[in-house]
Amino acid sequence: MSTYRIRPIQQLNRSAKRKSKVLLTIIAALLALGMVFSVMAMVSVFGMILPDQEEATGVDGVGVNIGDIQISKIGEGQIPKEYIPIYKAAGEKYNIPWTLIAAIHRVETHFGQDLNTSSVGAIGHTQFMVKTWVGWSYPGGTRLGDAAISKDVLMNPAMIKKYGGFGVDGDGDGKADPYNVTDAMYSTANYLNANGGASGNYQKAVFAYNHATWYVSRVMGFMNAFSSGSVEAVSIKGGSAKGSAAIEKAIQVGSSIVGKSPYVWGGGRNQSDIAARKFDCSSYVRWAYSSAGVDLGPVSATTTDTLIRRGKVVKASEMKRGDVIFFDTYKINGHVAIYLGDGKFLNDSSSQGVSIGDLNNTYWKAKFNGNVRRVA
Repeated sequence: MSTYRIRPIQQLNRSAKRKSKVLLTIIAALLALGMVFSVMAMVSVFGMILPDQEEATGVDGVGVNIGDIQISKIGEGQIPKEYIPIYKAAGEKYNIPWTLIAAIHRVETHFGQDLNTSSVGAIGHTQFMVKTWVGWSYPGGTRLGDAAISKDVLMNPAMIKKYGGFGVDGDGDGKADPYNVTDAMYSTANYLNANGGASGNYQKAVFAYNHATWYVSRVMGFMNAFSSGSVEAVSIKGGSAKGSAAIEKAIQVGSSIVGKSPYVWGGGRNQSDIAARKFDCSSYVRWAYSSAGVDLGPVSATTTDTLIRRGKVVKASEMKRGDVIFFDTYKINGHVAIYLGDGKFLNDSSSQGVSIGDLNNTYWKAKFNGNVRRVA
């Protein structure tokens, strides 16, 4: 063993001390990076709850006419054609939009291209924890739902019924196999139906599938992209009634620089940028509301990813003047704006800077994802 490693730090010479500090800094950074990746991995696991995630209350959705949903051009280009009849059959049985089932399959395993067991034990096409599949009354296992369950039990419909699981024998071969695509899709639809889907609350059902608002946004984003039928009736005409004093102040301040402030990627996160009115979309929204006394986050760290967690969820069909609305641009929830009413919104866009946009515009209408937060 190296004497350098066991010698007390106070006995090292100055050069060695400096090297030790550098080494410790590198180790700390690597550990921190490892924790970030670990957290990201856990968040994506079915049924996982982390402290900074929102509770299911307030996550709402709108029922749809299942028969109205047709595949979009994007769906035609991305969804494996052989799976579409399976999604539709599962959706019809459990009254779940088939494009929602396809969206979960896409997000979880990229349509079955990655069937590796997750780091905490989630398995199959749609990444069920084994105890969710066979039933949480099954004895033993971890608090996350991993357990040593033999295939004879895990895939046995009688055992699943006994323990209250969500696994389904979708193809009628006598087994409920999470690695069988038909069984997996029927089981996913079964779970969604039992957790809000039966009443048409699809966002709540997806939130139950993975307790993270970013996950709901991602799944619903793919669902909308795959669908060309009626997924949610979104009003873009009303909601123009005068808002609270804070809302009107934020809009007044934000409007004062329309046409006067070009878009600056990463701008608005220090006082110098703010004084020069250099913003990007999220820092602009934060600044406007901050000027009205509404705190939407720290100057240096507010982004669309943090704004999506502020305030409360509002149905897109019920949005009002002053609500914060989101668009899928370079990523899910990649752009944010302040709704003005009658389809108009105040935003800082990369093409026009601080400006007034219109949800009836072909581009914005396609990018608006229905995510709305009421922050004041």
